[in-house]
Amino acid sequence: MIFFSLLLNTLLFFVVFNISYLRQKKRDPNYPDKPFSKLVLFPLALGIVFTLIVDMFKGIFIYQMLLFGLAALFLYWIFYILNRKSN
Repeated sequence: MIFFSLLLNTLLFFVVFNISYLRQKKRDPNYPDKPFSKLVLFPLALGIVFTLIVDMFKGIFIYQMLLFGLAALFLYWIFYILNRKSN
């Protein structure tokens, strides 16, 4: 899934940052070439960074939900199970 996300994010950034250049180059073949670093490497780097950040937040969310579930079970045990034994 991470590879699909990386591919999709990279393509999205490539289109966003290069659509005007590609249109201009199609209209006028003599239009100056864009440097490889700006044409490919910049959108690729943004796609990698964005994918890593989004996947990190997904991991943090799952971890937080796990901690919440454990805390909820612990509180249930304190308020309902221990309360029955004391009565």
